[in-house]
Amino acid sequence: MYHARIRKIAEYNFIKWQANSLHKTMTEQVELYRNYARFVKRLVLLAGIWPMTQKESSYFYRQLPILAVSSGVIMFFGVLRFCRDNISNLSLFTKGLSLVGSFSLISLKALMFFIYRKQLSELNGILDPMFEKTLENPRLRPILLSLLNLFRYFTYIFYILITSTLVLYICTPLIFIGYEAIKDIHPRRYGLPFPTSFPWIDGTPGIYYHIEYLFEIQFGWFAIFVTSSVDSLFGFYIFQIVGLFRAISYECEYFTQSAEDLHDILHNCIKKHIKLLHCRNIIQNVYGPIIFNLVLTSATVLCALSFQIFKTEMTVSKTLLFVVYGVMKGIQTFMYAWYGSIIISEGEDFRRRIYCCKWYAYGNLSIMKGILLVLTQKPMVLVALRRKPCYLIIREQAISSESSSDLTDELQIHTLLAIY
Repeated sequence: MYHARIRKIAEYNFIKWQANSLHKTMTEQVELYRNYARFVKRLVLLAGIWPMTQKESSYFYRQLPILAVSSGVIMFFGVLRFCRDNISNLSLFTKGLSLVGSFSLISLKALMFFIYRKQLSELNGILDPMFEKTLENPRLRPILLSLLNLFRYFTYIFYILITSTLVLYICTPLIFIGYEAIKDIHPRRYGLPFPTSFPWIDGTPGIYYHIEYLFEIQFGWFAIFVTSSVDSLFGFYIFQIVGLFRAISYECEYFTQSAEDLHDILHNCIKKHIKLLHCRNIIQNVYGPIIFNLVLTSATVLCALSFQIFKTEMTVSKTLLFVVYGVMKGIQTFMYAWYGSIIISEGEDFRRRIYCCKWYAYGNLSIMKGILLVLTQKPMVLVALRRKPCYLIIREQAISSESSSDLTDELQIHTLLAIY
């Protein structure tokens, strides 16, 4: 009797310890999510492209995207001029070519966030409250945050790589100038951070050289924060959508104790699905041209970097710069591919889990209509350009997908929801 009582007390204490450990772990995970969300928002704010209303920000801040776009365009044409001037020198030509695509992509990112500022604000107003409301349910927290570490590690690593790349570009000319001054080398080379060519720069120190150097440092700021913030925000949106998909599926599969419960949960599931489809449409509008540009330019950039590494004379600084830059571009392309792939897989898993929620056990016609509504919808897919056939950067082999009319899809959903 005594030993049995001791064993029960021990089992009770162990279960209590497990519950406390799980609670502590989930509290830490929620705090990690808050830090991740704050980090991404801070990046977008520093880039000057966070969607704000007139009351929330100053006039100067709202015009920062124009400065980012114009700086990127000037640098883009400066690199093009450098490539034209050195077209007979393959080593210098590929050096400039490796940055043409990146500079155009920076300008495009800032431009798209400036054009779709209101839509992005609407997107934040839909996803954030929906995610926070679902996060309040302790049973759904492990489901929502199951992929948190994977997404946030990608964000932090990419930010470190892009920052390291730009710091190397900006500091390399200063190091050479300092080295030549110490060694008293003449004539001295006054290079710029990036391989650009402008008519007012002749390789000698002067007011124009200093202004141009400061301008390229300013562009380096935008290059760091526009690139890292736009790519990280895309991953953050995908993380929220995937988490909500998993939470909705879990609710339908495990929270149903009766036909009434399943009916209510399924009704809320359909309403959330409609909101997520609307969020998908906004993300496609904003990121479609960005992804399309990335696909076109990444191959050129990586080929140019590979040529410089293996076919030209390399120093330690050049090798370090090209390796870091190449790894950064590779991770950037992989991030967009993986984000698109996980959306497709989660959409398919969502439909499969909805079908397996034992709806057939209740024999309720209304529930059957709701299940049919979900199953007749196509899995959520992100396309690079809407309303046109395109190749999605989803897996190693791209999937050809014809984009259907989103307006027709939403009208179909609302019609079936009214019937349901």
